[in-house]
Amino acid sequence: MNSSNHFELGIIGSGVAGSFALQKILKNNKNMKIAVFDAGRPPLKRRHQLYGFLGALPGSDGKLYLNDLTKVANIAGSKKTITANKWVMEQLSDITNMKMVKDKRPSITAEKRLRKYGFDIELNNYYQLYPKDIHSFSRAIVSELEQNNNTLCSFDNEVFKVLKHKNYFSIITSAGEFQCKKVLISVGRSGWRWVSELFSNFGIIENNDVAKFGIRVEMPSTYMKEFNQSNCTLLHNLVEVGPLSWNGTIIPEDHIDLAITSFRSNEPRWSSDKVSFNVLAEKHFSERGYQQTDRIGKLTFILANDRIMKEKLSSIMNKRSKISIIPEYEFLLQELEELNEVIPDLLNRGSFYAPCLSPMAPKINLKSNFESDVVGMFVAGESAGVPGILGAMVSGSIVADAISKG
Repeated sequence: MNSSNHFELGIIGSGVAGSFALQKILKNNKNMKIAVFDAGRPPLKRRHQLYGFLGALPGSDGKLYLNDLTKVANIAGSKKTITANKWVMEQLSDITNMKMVKDKRPSITAEKRLRKYGFDIELNNYYQLYPKDIHSFSRAIVSELEQNNNTLCSFDNEVFKVLKHKNYFSIITSAGEFQCKKVLISVGRSGWRWVSELFSNFGIIENNDVAKFGIRVEMPSTYMKEFNQSNCTLLHNLVEVGPLSWNGTIIPEDHIDLAITSFRSNEPRWSSDKVSFNVLAEKHFSERGYQQTDRIGKLTFILANDRIMKEKLSSIMNKRSKISIIPEYEFLLQELEELNEVIPDLLNRGSFYAPCLSPMAPKINLKSNFESDVVGMFVAGESAGVPGILGAMVSGSIVADAISKG
């Protein structure tokens, strides 16, 4: 094989986790020979919604929820997580004024109702990024790449296979085969199916019993004044309601053969008088969690004539909704009835969108540095089961430290 195709590190996926890992490695070890592979467009080019440099970040609402760090800490420990988060904040502070937004509590009346019906309240403090901040950050990383001759960025390039040999990995792509001593898997939301197959091929899946799916509810904000513009999440009977997202618009998040409901709010063109939130159940399917998530998402999408479905919530309660024929959605009957007790007029005034699901790969065992049971294979971001933008940034930073030192 051509020696120009030999690298110390291959990064598969240049979304949030991959790009933050790359940036930190470039700062720590400018001489490391790195190859970056992504099926999407390169930096600063017109791109697909999820694919390409920085992944889902440009199309997100830009909120960095601090609660997402809990999942990182569950893998890496608190000390590594705090240190990595500090570095991430320092990088972002170079382009924008990073101030934490402290989440508000619902009104006393609303909290009493929530407690009465068994709902726990999780407040969501966050930092806010705007499109101009994301563009500035992208340009900053590109500037570092332009000054580095040891990094190959291979965009518009699909990775077909990853094979493990004794001392290296073969990464087989549409642009040829590459050899890398270590790999970082960071394909994010767009690659949840690809990475599930990869984990299966390597035999490293630890748990594939969980599927998270449901609907996204939308209400006129005038009927939710008691929630006081809170971004809180409500937890009830293994159902997650939230975060409450205000004054934005529901948009489709494209995943090749289906679309998932998503939310935008960080530009004036997305503003509305609505509040929306996910209602996601965590259901168990023995060794079939990922497959059931995929199946339910596809089936719902087909029932909606290959688009995002929008219906009145009342259609679920009277069993006239298109999704009423899917037995897995039956949990909504009781959940919405109880939710109506804490959000008055929900069933009369609310609508819902579907499919709504959590596109996560099966759980694998990870060391505190996010190295998998396959020696030399690191996993970060949603590929590692870490949700959210901030979780991707911080997990990518932790992997970067491990790779730079090793």
